Amino acid sequence: MAGSCAVCSKPASQRCAVCKSVNYCNKNHQKQHWKTHKNECKCFEVATSSKLGRHMVALRNITAGEVILKESPLVCGPKVLAFAQCLGCHCKLTGSSVDDEMLKSFYYCRKCNWPLCSPKCEKSPVHQAECAVLAKSKHKTVIKYQEEEQKVPAYCAIVPLRCFLLPPEKLNELLSLESNLEVLINTTLYNVFRINIVGYLHKALGLTQYNEETILKVAAVLDTNSFEIRRDKGNIRIRGLYPKAAMMSHSCKPNTKHFFVGDDFTMVVMATTDIKKGEIINATYTQTLWSTQERRQHLKISKCFDCDCERCVDPTEFNTFISCILCSKCKGYMLCEDPLDPSSRWKCHKCSHLINTKQMAFGNEALKRELENTGKTIPILEALVNKYLKDEGSVLHPTNCHIIQAKHALIQLYGVHLSELSSEQLDYAESICNDLLDLADKLDPGMTRFRGTLLYDLQAIKVVKVKAEFEKDLITKDKAQELLTEVTELLQEATKILKHEPDMITLLEERVKELDQLCST
Repeated sequence: MAGSCAVCSKPASQRCAVCKSVNYCNKNHQKQHWKTHKNECKCFEVATSSKLGRHMVALRNITAGEVILKESPLVCGPKVLAFAQCLGCHCKLTGSSVDDEMLKSFYYCRKCNWPLCSPKCEKSPVHQAECAVLAKSKHKTVIKYQEEEQKVPAYCAIVPLRCFLLPPEKLNELLSLESNLEVLINTTLYNVFRINIVGYLHKALGLTQYNEETILKVAAVLDTNSFEIRRDKGNIRIRGLYPKAAMMSHSCKPNTKHFFVGDDFTMVVMATTDIKKGEIINATYTQTLWSTQERRQHLKISKCFDCDCERCVDPTEFNTFISCILCSKCKGYMLCEDPLDPSSRWKCHKCSHLINTKQMAFGNEALKRELENTGKTIPILEALVNKYLKDEGSVLHPTNCHIIQAKHALIQLYGVHLSELSSEQLDYAESICNDLLDLADKLDPGMTRFRGTLLYDLQAIKVVKVKAEFEKDLITKDKAQELLTEVTELLQEATKILKHEPDMITLLEERVKELDQLCST
């Protein structure tokens, strides 16, 4: 395709082989321009198909660990339901003591009266435009400090408001994204949005230049395309819209991960496995440790599509049997006859015993409620796992999603209380980590956060075990050094996977120092 040379502006037909977005009249000018162009050159293109719509395709071979995309959010801010948070830095608000009686309250913006973390955030660029609109309306916020924290519906209108305060070209870019409004518009949630978002923007803020359908379309675009942003520092839980990243299609076995860096929450998309030229670049919009039925139902409700990825069509889910229970007749595996059919029966792979989908759904819902309502303590979770794996009459497959989720929660708790664990609990924690790593290799392989954090947990468990065994003279110093060398290799692998993620950087650095000191003694 003819164009102008990026260096000399002469007519040029030679294009960059990777991104195909710039032209050159000769090879020398292409080499000369590379220092400028390499930061813009893309390894993907956006393609269109009748099944996937717009989606990302690799323009060249991409290696695991390679950054595919860095993108600042078009807009970001509170979720539809959110705990009280600062509209400047988005940290969760905990209140500050005021007056002699030590009553707690939020700091409120002196212009718009919405709660912030401090006077500093009154000047935040994120808050400036909305602050002027909110202040002009003189509409007082109803968000007050409460001892017992509750999510606040008032935040649902903030991100839509920020969308309408974007420059016109940015708002048009947002409105060009998939919305699924025709599916969502008559749902219960969108009837609530008519009151809480449309009503607020029209009546409280006077933004009547935007009609109801446009406001609801913005809400639908946000629901369909936003990414959840989490950051431990400040306990930040918000959502952000990234138009380029939104082009990634979904897979329950993705080949990328993403994380957020900087104060502006720039998204970094990184390949977790090697991606060949021409392959689809995908992310996951759901949870790895959920069953096929739960994942597909979530995607249908939240993203308005029926997933038929390679994991969803496989009744065994890559031989993990994570959705399975045991047959009550012969203890074989009950497999869904057609995972893509919500009404499909479940059949034993040994004796062909059948159960209907309603019975399966009822049992799964009961187990899910029990897991959610179970106190998150080590003894209670250990008892729950034993109940469904070791007690007589258990019907759950050892890698059933409910068991796996309980074990994953246990590992997180064990990590906080490592010094208090018995030798039996340390052995059990190590075995759980190894079991979960086997699952990770099948369901979420490569340089994924799930696998990285499990390696981090495993090395921490092994360190405590080595120290305890050495102090009890159960192993020699040479054996301890040998085991610590293995631990170091685990930590190095975890670091390779997690070193770019803000919440992990300090933890990894501290752990490396601790392990170096331990190895030198």
